[in-house]
Amino acid sequence: MDPDEMRSVLAKIPYTNELGMTLDEVADGKVQMTLPDGAINRNIAGTVHAGLLFTFGETLAGVAAGFETLDKAFPFARRAEIHYRRPARGLVRGTARVSPAESRRVLDELARDGRSELTVRAELAGEDGKAVAEVNVDYAFRPLEKK
Repeated sequence: MDPDEMRSVLAKIPYTNELGMTLDEVADGKVQMTLPDGAINRNIAGTVHAGLLFTFGETLAGVAAGFETLDKAFPFARRAEIHYRRPARGLVRGTARVSPAESRRVLDELARDGRSELTVRAELAGEDGKAVAEVNVDYAFRPLEKK
């Protein structure tokens, strides 16, 4: 899938689309996204809401997980864990990676077994580049239903 196709997929998800997340870069298994600053994203303390950081991290990890597989199978989150490092203020940038070897493994298992699993880590940083959270998501890939 190319980045524009993935942007189109993301635009069709009402919940995450409303939050203004953008897919900034995809190269060699590395995905970078941005969560913009905005009053709707903040809690009463003025920092980015913890639940939104989780949503952003899971979305980012899901894009990385599904980038090479989305035309064959969908990555369903099975388990997720977040480690908050410090409060986030302003926009948040995130990075997640899936190595070419891991993508090949998932595709091979899908072709052979019709299913696969993968863990993806998303690293979130504030405008200053300092870590604000890390999200680890375990995905189970299931084939897309034929229509």
